[in-house]
Amino acid sequence: MGEVCPPESFVQGLDVRGGEEPYSAWLSVCCAQSAAEYQATIPFLHPNELAFYEGLQFERRITSYLAGRYAAKRAVAASVQEERLDQIWIDRGILHQPLIVHPAALNLQVSISHCDELGAALVFPEALPMGLDVEQIRPARQVVLAAQMTERERERIGVQPGSEALLMTLYWSAKEALSKVLKTGLAVPFEFLEITGLEQQGTAWVAAYSHFPQFRVAGWVVGERVFAIAYPKDCRLNLEAVQDLLCKVEEVI
Repeated sequence: MGEVCPPESFVQGLDVRGGEEPYSAWLSVCCAQSAAEYQATIPFLHPNELAFYEGLQFERRITSYLAGRYAAKRAVAASVQEERLDQIWIDRGILHQPLIVHPAALNLQVSISHCDELGAALVFPEALPMGLDVEQIRPARQVVLAAQMTERERERIGVQPGSEALLMTLYWSAKEALSKVLKTGLAVPFEFLEITGLEQQGTAWVAAYSHFPQFRVAGWVVGERVFAIAYPKDCRLNLEAVQDLLCKVEEVI
């Protein structure tokens, strides 16, 4: 058998403008054909990450850990121009949120998501709070997702174009993305994260939040997955740059 290579990965810089202030964010997505490819990323782990990794027991948790760390390191490396991924430590905070530990990563934050053998990460400055989520579109989950929707959301889904499975997954992913901005996870009542005004803008779905009007969310459908990015409403996110990266991802998944 030949040597197993790390998963194919894509990194894209995202120019975000808040008023007249420019910000720089980085989106990274890694795609593996099997969980075994992530074993090839173990040499890129920081010593502290390696110690945590060696304590993991279940294959699914191992894969998600390696996928998230590899995607995050690729995005951080692009942001701070670090050539050695093992010099970047993705630690965990008291709320289990990911933290970047690197001398050049002052005031940088990261949002991580994973879905099967796909890992994704978004690196952004502290001044520009953002959140990322990736979800698989699974029609079998419709009943579960519908139970977490508010009555107004279910009414909107009933009249919007598109399959219910797709729309419900978009709503769910949008809530996950905001919960990462707030660092609450999905421990808050779901009605607090209610989505409003979902509409298509080019290839993206864009929506607002009923109770957090200072944020909005953009979502993309990539094969059988949904990507969602929550970001401040007053900022202009280059949706085309995100789409360019996701087109490359779709070609290999």
